[in-house]
Amino acid sequence: MNQTERYIDEVMRLLLATPEERARFEADLRAHFEEGISRGRTVLEIIGRMGTPETVAEAFNAERPLVYASLWRRLAAFFGDMSLFVLAIVPGVAIVVLTEQGAVPRWIGFTLACLCALAIFGLAILYFPLLEARFGKTLGKHVMKIRVVAESGRPLLLRQAFIRRLSFYFDFVVLDALFIPFTDRKQRGLDIVAKTIVVEEPGETPALWAWVTGLFGWLAITAVAVAILAPYM
Repeated sequence: MNQTERYIDEVMRLLLATPEERARFEADLRAHFEEGISRGRTVLEIIGRMGTPETVAEAFNAERPLVYASLWRRLAAFFGDMSLFVLAIVPGVAIVVLTEQGAVPRWIGFTLACLCALAIFGLAILYFPLLEARFGKTLGKHVMKIRVVAESGRPLLLRQAFIRRLSFYFDFVVLDALFIPFTDRKQRGLDIVAKTIVVEEPGETPALWAWVTGLFGWLAITAVAVAILAPYM
């Protein structure tokens, strides 16, 4: 992939636009590069005039009305993400069960269980901020067609992504979420601090299966995990 394609791909990744708007904007970007090259400019010169992908995307996003994501869509996305955490626990549970049954030597079981615990801890710390800073959304947000951006419409900084996730780390998520119905831009308390908003992807609505997965998937997987652990508790 050449430099022009990388630049265009990065801009398109950050854009908040309907599929039709994205197609038009991408065509305009390509035409701009072609025109610049035909006049003897280098790709770097063209990019220097246009600005970084973040700057271009921010300017576009700032010109369109943003639709703030509802509490229910955000909850469904969160439950969907939490189901991944439950799934991540399953291998650790299986190792504990096999070790207790003597199918795995204790030292191997202990080592594997510690590795699983470290992996789950790393996932819990990094999953949300890294994905939201890089892509603006987690897997749960992706299927629910929402994403996180700065209040100006530009992509999140990593610092902002970590700040808005502090309630998850310190276990006051419910209290933090209580702000959503009472703020104009449907922000959590830490969204206000981090200056971030959660918006709907323009022109896209989540499929029914996404709602089912988000609302009931996590509960179903949790029930299975509890049933497996119950005899050993």
